[in-house]
Amino acid sequence: MTELAEAGIFDGILGNAPALTLLKRAVTSVGGTHAYLFVGPPGVGKRTVARKFGAALVAGGVAAMEDRGRRGLHPDLVEVRPEGAFTTIGQVREVLRLAASRPFEGARRVFILEADTFNVQAANALLKTLEEPEGETVFVLLAASREGVMPTISSRAQTVRFNPVAVREVAEFLRSRGVEEPDLAAALGRGSVGLSIRYAGETEMQELRGAVFEAGFAFAEDFEARHRAASRIVGRAEAVGAAREAAYLEAFEEPDRRAKEGAKRAGRAARDGAVREALKLLALLYRDAAAIEVGAEELAANVDRVAEIRARVDQYPEADWAGAALALGEARVGLAYNVSPEAILEVTLSRIRRTILTPSLEKSYPGS
Repeated sequence: MTELAEAGIFDGILGNAPALTLLKRAVTSVGGTHAYLFVGPPGVGKRTVARKFGAALVAGGVAAMEDRGRRGLHPDLVEVRPEGAFTTIGQVREVLRLAASRPFEGARRVFILEADTFNVQAANALLKTLEEPEGETVFVLLAASREGVMPTISSRAQTVRFNPVAVREVAEFLRSRGVEEPDLAAALGRGSVGLSIRYAGETEMQELRGAVFEAGFAFAEDFEARHRAASRIVGRAEAVGAAREAAYLEAFEEPDRRAKEGAKRAGRAARDGAVREALKLLALLYRDAAAIEVGAEELAANVDRVAEIRARVDQYPEADWAGAALALGEARVGLAYNVSPEAILEVTLSRIRRTILTPSLEKSYPGS
């Protein structure tokens, strides 16, 4: 497979050199394992690498076949997306049916699945095949963390870890693509190339950040005002979801019922992801305040709003900014239990005002 190796299997991928070296060796050597678990936070390139890796595996050294695989046109490279929140047992059974037969035309057959979306039945259905693999099938499993994958699955796959990409490297990449504020987008992405690209180009994400800033410093407002601030954040998250749903439908000239249902699922997932991102942005805002308070402005991610944050730090000199950031981590846990996003935001903002910032508020607003 020297032709593929020389061509650069993973050209264009930022960061994670150890993981790419391991996978390149797996492609260019005889044998290799039958299952890989790609672990790392969203946006660091796991899925892109999985597609390139899978294309190289099915190609067997044929450049034209590898190109087809990269473009999603090779029948032996199959990517399975969850139906809603979960990859179902029906989807896994179809994978197992295909895995039991020989590749259509490639050297191997590769399946890319999201391991942290398996329900119990789906995971159990896949388990036997992972224990006793047949033929030339390779499974590439994706997950945000090993903890999100059933131990019986993760223990039967070779873990390949993907870490956040250096912000400086992401900024250089964005600068090469002509992004106007590459340093800001890279900092907001927090090591995620995909998220940095979204902040650079998606109006909806920029508006979400604006709503977060407005809510994050609304300390002097009453409960009704905090309710409106929380509602604005959720409204911006819904706009992100609507944009994702529209983008999904653009791929179809005349979308049928199944396509429309898929678009709705994609929209809901994007909306929920935007709510989670809003909570992370709030935490990032307060971490920036903590850094600025101790004179480490160079560590701030919101590089375009340092002066505004510094003014708030000066206004509330006894505030526990680090404690405020930690409170957001607890709020994110609530989303996993399907608590209303508006309720989570309202309660969190009230808690931050009442318990984290009380000393400063009492000085700034006596009797508040």
